[in-house]
Amino acid sequence: MRSLLLMTSLGACAPVPVDGGSSDDPTVGAAADGADAGEVPWRADTGVESIAGRAPSADRCADLYDPDTLQQFSLDFEPDAWANLESACAASALTYVPVTFAVGDESVAAHARLKGNWSWRCDKMQFVVSFHEEDPDGRFHGLRKLVLDAPWYDQTLLHERLAFPVFERRGLPYSCANSARLDINGAYYGLYANVERIDREYLERHFDQPDGDLYQAGVELKTNEDTADTSRQEALAAATSLDEIASLVDLDQAVAEWATEAWIPAMDNYWAGVEINYYLYDHPSRGFVYLPYDLDISFGDAAYPDGTPLWPDAVTADPIHHEHPGWRKEQLVQTVLADPFWCGRFVEELAATHAATSPDALVAQVRAWHDQIRPSLVEDPHRPYSVGRHDAAIEALAAFVPARAAFVQAWLDAGGHCPEG
Repeated sequence: MRSLLLMTSLGACAPVPVDGGSSDDPTVGAAADGADAGEVPWRADTGVESIAGRAPSADRCADLYDPDTLQQFSLDFEPDAWANLESACAASALTYVPVTFAVGDESVAAHARLKGNWSWRCDKMQFVVSFHEEDPDGRFHGLRKLVLDAPWYDQTLLHERLAFPVFERRGLPYSCANSARLDINGAYYGLYANVERIDREYLERHFDQPDGDLYQAGVELKTNEDTADTSRQEALAAATSLDEIASLVDLDQAVAEWATEAWIPAMDNYWAGVEINYYLYDHPSRGFVYLPYDLDISFGDAAYPDGTPLWPDAVTADPIHHEHPGWRKEQLVQTVLADPFWCGRFVEELAATHAATSPDALVAQVRAWHDQIRPSLVEDPHRPYSVGRHDAAIEALAAFVPARAAFVQAWLDAGGHCPEG
């Protein structure tokens, strides 16, 4: 088992040895891709090594996710295709229609469908743009799909942009994200979060063995559909003992991913019991690893239209015991965290995430990104909230981050959270 040497104060964490690597070497993990490890200047240099076996890097994302660029995308639909999309929205149907996608002076034939569950709206639709519906090898800037997300409850439009880099800093899998303006049929339609889809290209970016089986929500197979043997996934779903779980899951990675969700906290994700907002990757040599997904309800400031928080208790959500009241905490997580050793590892990983994440730097990033997107949000003809509500949400987010960090620090200082061995 790996062990962590911990310091729980912000901005400092002892090096964590992973797979024989040394945190003194900034190229650990990046060499497998033939690329230099990129610097992420707004995050503290904590020396935290990669749980995924790779050092954090800012240069592995496709150029369409450049954080310094507010992307300008356009979707041009033929009249029949647009009518079909509007009908699909009214029917809550995930139906692809043909479209021309463009960015800058580049355009490509593509397909688009709507997205969303609780966030579904027809006055401001959200989109998945696919470049491979007709050509399985079709890609645009190395991507097979783009996700344009604008949930009504994320009135900052920054939750996913802010949350995924926390996973990146820990060396955990994460989605690339920035912001984008979207034109539809020549007119400005709205502002979106531009978020990387979890697919084969995502696996290639994160793992030197990307050929395993990928499951959305832990059950829906997304790769190797024609050849996969799903017996391991079925065994995991049926596992009731720690030994059974440990034989199938990379538990070092799992508790690190859960702990990072707990720090944020991700109130609508797997750590809290929500069974649909995560992916599982069956790594050929490591076993199942957990991939964070759909982090648009995070940091506690997501709100109803009147500004009332969705999760008023998010600041003080207990890292181990909190659970979504509608979903309840997964029995697998409860079994792992009931074990003294793995509960202790979870606390160690929470402390490592805490040490690797500067709340002041996160707030500074919120301010910088807000400056980048606010003019486009003001112009957005389909935003479902006022500019005043957006500005208030930004302030709520800026206040939430240090408050959550202070709570986690106090929780760690209190100790005594795990059963005795």
